[in-house]
Amino acid sequence: MRVVVLMSTYRGERYVREQIVSILDQLPPEGRLIIRDDGSPDGTLAIIQGLSQGDARIEVIPGKNLGFVASFLALIALAPTDAEMVMLSDQDDVWLPDKVQRAWDCMSRSGAAPTLYCSRLQLVDKTLRPIGLSPLWPRKPSFANAVTENVVTGCTAALNPAAVALLREHGDLRRIYFHDWWLYLVVSAFGQVHFDAKPTILYRQHQGNAIGMGAGWSRYWTILRFLRKRNWVHIMFNQLANFRQVHGNRLPAAHRQLLDSTFDPHDWRAVGRLLLVPRRLRQTLLSDVLFRGIVALELLSGRGLIPPEQSPAA
Repeated sequence: MRVVVLMSTYRGERYVREQIVSILDQLPPEGRLIIRDDGSPDGTLAIIQGLSQGDARIEVIPGKNLGFVASFLALIALAPTDAEMVMLSDQDDVWLPDKVQRAWDCMSRSGAAPTLYCSRLQLVDKTLRPIGLSPLWPRKPSFANAVTENVVTGCTAALNPAAVALLREHGDLRRIYFHDWWLYLVVSAFGQVHFDAKPTILYRQHQGNAIGMGAGWSRYWTILRFLRKRNWVHIMFNQLANFRQVHGNRLPAAHRQLLDSTFDPHDWRAVGRLLLVPRRLRQTLLSDVLFRGIVALELLSGRGLIPPEQSPAA
C-alpha cells in the first residue's frame, strides 16, 4: 500500500508530536508523511524536524504562512503521483489504530472513479476525554448536497489518484474558505464520496482550533458564533462561482442544470427557485429551512448573495 499522508501545521507544538506518533504507528514502511509547516512562530517546526531524523517516512517542508486552505491545497498539488491513496491530517488529533486500513478497504472497492472517503469523529477534549460524536448524516453524500452543505471533515479525508488529479486545479484560492468542502464539492461532481459511520480519529477540541466542532447542541452554538463573524452565503456562492470557472465545462448535464436553474445569484428566477421550490438539499429538514432563511435574510439585508467586488459590474 503506497499511502501518503499530508499534514499542515501552524502553532502546533502542544499536540503535534502525539498526532504524528499515532500516524506513524499505522503507516506502512513504504508510506510517507509529508508535513508542510505554515510559518509557525513557535517550536512546531523544530519538533517535526526532530521526529523526522528518526524516521525516513517523514518529509518536512518549511513554508511561509498561507492559511490552512491554501496550505492543504498546496500539499495536494505536491502529492507524489505514484501514491495509491492520499490522506489529510490535522496537527492536534489522534488517529485511531484502524484509520488507514478502513480508508484503504474503501478505496480498494471503489475502482478507478474519483473517490473521497471520510468518516465520523469521536469528539474529545484537550486531554482526549470523550465528549460526544460528530453527526451521523441521514442521507448519502451527493453533489446536490455538496452544493449547499459540507459533510466531510478534512482530517478524516482520503483520496484515490483520480480524485487527487481533479483537485490539483483549484482556481482562485480567495474564493475557497473551507478546503474540505471544496474536496466534497469537486469529487461528488465527478466521482463518489463514501462516509464511514465508524469514527476513525479522536478529534481534539481546544481553544486553538481553527474551526472546531461542538458536541450535541453546542455544535449549533459553534455554527452561530461562526455566522456572526463570517458571511456564510457569500462563502457558498463564491465557492460555486469558482467551481463553475474551474470545472463548469466538464460537468455532467444534470449537475450543470442544477447550478444554472437554482444557484445563479444574478438570475432572480434561479434565486426564487432556491428559496421556494421544496427540494431537499441539506441533510435534515430543519437545516434546509434554516438554509433558505439565511439566504432570504441576506437578500433582505441588501448584502446580496456574493460580495459586490465579485459581481459582473465590478
